Amino acid sequence: MPRPKRAALHHASSTRSIVRENGVIAIDIADDGPGLPPKAQDNLFRPFFGSARPGGSGLGLAIARELTRAHGGELTLVSTTGSGTVFRLTLPAPSAREISRAPTPLP
Repeated sequence: MPRPKRAALHHASSTRSIVRENGVIAIDIADDGPGLPPKAQDNLFRPFFGSARPGGSGLGLAIARELTRAHGGELTLVSTTGSGTVFRLTLPAPSAREISRAPTPLP
């Protein structure tokens, strides 16, 4: 039985920037793929409709966006060209007080 293809594994991705500003952390994530066709862009975050390739479920970005929103953030498409795509993940930045109350990681 062939292994299913994973969209995120087909093209190298990297974090382009992480910025904390006005109480929000914004992370830009880019890949070097061929970009998204217009039809995929129109349905990008719609479950079962957002896949840009045959056999894709169209669930990956829909689930990622719902998880992000559940944490008070947002996931958006910033740009897509023939040489790559950039997404922005934004989340509320924790306050210094919240950070000081966080549990200490185990060694």
